[in-house]
Amino acid sequence: MTEEIDAIMLDAGGTLIDLKPSREEVFAKVLHQHGFNAELEDIARSIARAERVFDDAQAKLDGKHEDIFWNSYDEFVLKRLGFKGDHEKFSKDVSVEFDRVVPDVNNWVAFPDARPLLEDLKKRDFKIGLVSNATDLARKVMDNLDLSKYFDIMILSEEVGLRKPDPKIFLKAADEVGVQPSRAIHIGDRLAIDVLGAKKAGMNAVLIDRTSIYSDVDCLKIRTLDDMRRFL
Repeated sequence: MTEEIDAIMLDAGGTLIDLKPSREEVFAKVLHQHGFNAELEDIARSIARAERVFDDAQAKLDGKHEDIFWNSYDEFVLKRLGFKGDHEKFSKDVSVEFDRVVPDVNNWVAFPDARPLLEDLKKRDFKIGLVSNATDLARKVMDNLDLSKYFDIMILSEEVGLRKPDPKIFLKAADEVGVQPSRAIHIGDRLAIDVLGAKKAGMNAVLIDRTSIYSDVDCLKIRTLDDMRRFL
């Protein structure tokens, strides 16, 4: 595949960067405030299952009117955990906690395999793009982690008025680095948003499935970014 590929596009959250405290830690904190204790492993498994079940629905979000979706998502997780408390109140409280945690650039870390891959791609003269359903927070996080220097372009949904899985955002990325979509690969952690969206734009796509959420899916799939060496 190397001789046919000129550009690598990457998603941000879940692919290159991760939230710390993790989602399961945020859930655990708010659950504790509601008088319910759960093991982080159990919360992580419940969240992973929710990610798979709500994959298609998440691809339809517009970045604005999402309360109904997240209430349903939270309720699914809570039921799997056996939480009998006020689901609606929990959903409001966990939303407040995420709103507190997420905007702080210091609460984001790079996955250990992110920088090595980006350095390798840069040395090999691939065009590198970030394509993310995100605000300028993603740019600030990349700056804070000293990762921005690796990217030729950053396409952020809030800035361009397009969201994955709309093929137009992938086509814009390919156009900005001057390659045909068929000569680019997009790597992301969501099936409907990243993989199917990129494929609709005529790009190659690789699903990074760090926690085996998509064990039932047959597509080009990796567990870590180190595994990209199989394709490049």
